[in-house]
Amino acid sequence: MISKKSSWRDYFLKGIGLILTFSLVLGLYPSLGLAQEKVKVVWSEWWDQEWGEENINWIISSFEKKYPNVDVAKIFTPWPNMFDKLMSLCAAGESPDVMGMEVDWFLAFDRLGVIADLDTRLAKDRDFQANLADSAFIGWKGKTKLLYWYAMSYHFVYDTDVFEEKGLVPPSSWDHLKWVLAKLKEPAKGKYGLALQLSLLSSQHIVLRMFHTPLVQFGGRLLDENGFPVFNSDAGVRVLKYWKSLMDEDLIYPGALETTEMTMYEMMAAGDLPLFLIGPWVQSTVQQSNPDIRLAYSPPWKDVTSGYVAAGSGISLSTQSEHQDIAWEFMKHLWSDEVALKMSKVASMPFATKTVFAAPFMKEDPILRYQLDMIGDPASQPYSPVPEMLDLYRVLSENIQAFYLGQKTAKTALDDAAEYWRKVIQEYK
Repeated sequence: MISKKSSWRDYFLKGIGLILTFSLVLGLYPSLGLAQEKVKVVWSEWWDQEWGEENINWIISSFEKKYPNVDVAKIFTPWPNMFDKLMSLCAAGESPDVMGMEVDWFLAFDRLGVIADLDTRLAKDRDFQANLADSAFIGWKGKTKLLYWYAMSYHFVYDTDVFEEKGLVPPSSWDHLKWVLAKLKEPAKGKYGLALQLSLLSSQHIVLRMFHTPLVQFGGRLLDENGFPVFNSDAGVRVLKYWKSLMDEDLIYPGALETTEMTMYEMMAAGDLPLFLIGPWVQSTVQQSNPDIRLAYSPPWKDVTSGYVAAGSGISLSTQSEHQDIAWEFMKHLWSDEVALKMSKVASMPFATKTVFAAPFMKEDPILRYQLDMIGDPASQPYSPVPEMLDLYRVLSENIQAFYLGQKTAKTALDDAAEYWRKVIQEYK
């Protein structure tokens, strides 16, 4: 028989034990993720308009399914406004955790101290690192600061229906391009085969597409091995004179110095622009306005060289992030096979993973089929970061326009721009 005294003591001890156990569970509760508030990760991106908002939302929701305690909030800003938007956020100490980033932007943000070095994280995630394409790693002074989400080269996209209707094959050389433009021109209807995008509203496009791409083909370089400008060469002069010859021969739409990228998207969607010197994202962008349009890339061609510009757009991790570990997990999700394979098909973009590069559809897609050859051509040149890149592009573009306006010769325009570049770059050496 148990005494009343003994029972009271036993019940007391059991009660204390229950209280301690309950307290211990409460203490573990947050660590189990059961009582935690959701972690918020902010992603700044400009791809809603290019690939469709539903696809960007799918990328986010597929990550949140893996991490139920994480909310990914996106800051969508159209590409032309993204640099200024990001700069104001970072300057205010409100940098997004994960940032859509361009090569010609990231040094400006790195000088603010908001771009995280990725090498330590990459070293810890060997499988992730090993599956990234060789062209995905973009660094500065020996440190990886940016990963290309997708890699690409610029070339001529054509409207297959228009070319089939007129019995034309896509251009296969710079000389053949002129011949094709003459066949596409319809003076009575005011129609032409090509528009040139030379508006100063986007100097990056002038430099990368209208200047650097043919510069590589014509045997020139933007920078030498020490990072100084050498574009004021015979090849550079030839680029400017080539486009000017198309203007003089009335082979392109008038108003090249005012034409913007958005205008050209609208023209192509309406069936009024059969050729466009652009990146592969053009497919998903134009199809949002005209789902029935069929676009394809011209086969790569060779002039002095067979090279192109090896470019892309990427993602950086912010040093201001309070949740860098989970932000890094979201970055890895962007290159996961689940996302990269689907989005490469949806957006007709070569996402920068070895899994994508080896996928059979890369050789079958009319937009993607030549991209790997252009990116990997030994004569192709990387899109290399330089200090004050946006300012340098602006100065080069202004001088290019000065030539087309008859204010400078082609050589003088390029010499003046190269001298400005040299002075700016020298300050950072």
